[in-house]
Amino acid sequence: MTEALRLDRVTAGYAGIPAVRQLDLRLAQGEILALLGPNGAGKTTTLLTAAGVIRPMAGTVTAFGRPLRRRLEQNAHAGLVLVPDTRGVFHNLTVRENLALVRGWRAGLDRTLELFPALDPLMSRRCGQLSGGEQQMLAIAKALTGRPRVLLIDEMSMGLAPIAVRALLPSIRTLADRLGAGIVLVEQHIDLALSIADRAIVLHHGRVVLTGTAAELRADRHAVAEAYFGTSATPGSPPS
Repeated sequence: MTEALRLDRVTAGYAGIPAVRQLDLRLAQGEILALLGPNGAGKTTTLLTAAGVIRPMAGTVTAFGRPLRRRLEQNAHAGLVLVPDTRGVFHNLTVRENLALVRGWRAGLDRTLELFPALDPLMSRRCGQLSGGEQQMLAIAKALTGRPRVLLIDEMSMGLAPIAVRALLPSIRTLADRLGAGIVLVEQHIDLALSIADRAIVLHHGRVVLTGTAAELRADRHAVAEAYFGTSATPGSPPS
């Protein structure tokens, strides 16, 4: 598969203090990579760096075979789109008005509503009147309207009941399978994330402590639990 996103030995953080250290990440088109770890592990920092919001202190970020551009909107226009944990929607605007903020939104509207048909009857409703699950659906639909090639989704389940997350997950898998989008998914619901991901990375204190296929990590939950406490492990064998 074609490589869509690559981070090589990336160190990044805030005010000169690293939050992730020497991170390597590979994402192919059509692949879902689950980025897991406890709070403060560096997951959001990784997404912000991959999207171009934060410039790395060291290392390189490459998207679609080219160095990452310096401006977030340039990366978004090239197909690298971030869905932040704040969802990035405007509560005083209707669903249609939120979607219309995306350049070329009309061209992608039919495809968006095909994947998220529940939004169709809500097009005239203000975002602030939507449920949390509907707002998250709108956030992902808004990103999809821009026809992304790489989608970075931060904490999709933030503030949502597990049943709402389960309703959204199949659409994420469809984005990868049908549209060929590469997706990095930061998610606290480990089982739900691994149920749709192809591969997973577990971070702890800004470093990779466990990697493997989603199937390997699902089969070795002991290794995943140990990784959350910062012990390196290889799926399929007890951590040392």
